[in-house]
Amino acid sequence: MDIKKAREDLRKGKTIYDMPLRVVYYARVSTDKDDQLNSLENQQNYFEEMIMENKNWVFCGGYIDEGISGTAVKNRDKFLKMIEDATLGKIDMIVTKEISRFSRNTLDSIKYTRELLSYGVAVLFVNDNINTVMPDSELRLTIMASMAQDEIRRLSGRFGV
Repeated sequence: MDIKKAREDLRKGKTIYDMPLRVVYYARVSTDKDDQLNSLENQQNYFEEMIMENKNWVFCGGYIDEGISGTAVKNRDKFLKMIEDATLGKIDMIVTKEISRFSRNTLDSIKYTRELLSYGVAVLFVNDNINTVMPDSELRLTIMASMAQDEIRRLSGRFGV
């Protein structure tokens, strides 16, 4: 995707849904508990339906990490594969539930969304209503990612993890 052109189109009143894009989704759950896996299945169904219902988008698959913490990317094989596919020009946009599913580390969130933008790949955080094509997205992303990182810090302290 040409990010500069996409921003110009958005300023002229187009939406991300009006653009012809190759779209994937990213989903992650941090435990293997049944309720988490059910949530993962719900995420998969929701995103596949959302992407395939848009006549301008081409569904190019999903990347799913199960039972993996979002505090670091080193063990998130599917996340890293998604980044690699982005570098190869296979993706225009990644759709994910929220920033905490993408990463619970503020610096990683910023690093990877910047890197993806440099490859012409946007990230749409559905629940957070953040689209990284938008010029104000990095400020909003930083605030929300900091909150996600703080949440995991509090949870770790509470459960002695």
